[in-house]
Amino acid sequence: MNRNVLNRVKNVKMQERSHLFNIRDKNHDEIQRILVNILEKDLSFSTKSKRLGSSLFRINYFDNNVDIESQKDNRITILYEQEKKIYVQINGKLNDSQISQLWEEFEKNLNNTINIEKIEKLKSTKDEIIEKISGLIEERGYTVKIEDVQEFVENFVEKYHRFPKKDEIYSIVKGYIIIVNEQKLTQNNDVELIEEEKNNESSDSSLESNQKDLSLTSNDNTVLIIPDKFERRICPNCGNKGLIHEMIDKSVIILDYPKIYGKKNCCAECGHEWRVR
Repeated sequence: MNRNVLNRVKNVKMQERSHLFNIRDKNHDEIQRILVNILEKDLSFSTKSKRLGSSLFRINYFDNNVDIESQKDNRITILYEQEKKIYVQINGKLNDSQISQLWEEFEKNLNNTINIEKIEKLKSTKDEIIEKISGLIEERGYTVKIEDVQEFVENFVEKYHRFPKKDEIYSIVKGYIIIVNEQKLTQNNDVELIEEEKNNESSDSSLESNQKDLSLTSNDNTVLIIPDKFERRICPNCGNKGLIHEMIDKSVIILDYPKIYGKKNCCAECGHEWRVR
């Protein structure tokens, strides 16, 4: 009975000095380097490592102030198992405090390495998405600054806490092209309107007749759709030729993702709003 109790106590003690770890993608050299570094830097031992087979390593540790012969049983055995796991067993004169410190530091180093790998993987994914978006835009005959794409992806991750999916990337490219074309159209219209304004003074009378047919007042909140020739030049309600503001019209959705809205005009004189067809 006493022998069984002793064996049970011995097994419990041995279990406390042994641990099974998931090492992910670590190799033998990395694991050995981490343990040696803890023994030498944190616990102030000297070490000597030895490979005992393709999957078995041993690290002997020594206190230089103590007779070496009395420390021949001081060793840490590393057994590499399947599915990226290792079994680490401690023998010798490490006390409970030192063993606890060794396990803690070893686990911390494994996690730090894993975190570094995650960061590198995320960085790689981010670079691939930026390259994909830029490439798709260029394939369609447009240009874009890498810095702008990078900023967009960073803002996307900050908002949604993930990277864009494959189908979302195509929507992003489509949205970018729509915006570019709208900007080009607006710039062209600005130049054309300056020239047209000089030649369209005689059209005021026909515009006034159109206004009478519309029969609108400043109290009418309806957004009117009118022909393109009146865009941003003359208010169809009061005839104002001056301050016409272009605004986002959230009642018109051009693209669901990313969200792109249409535009409308607003007269600064009477507050009337209308869209260009």
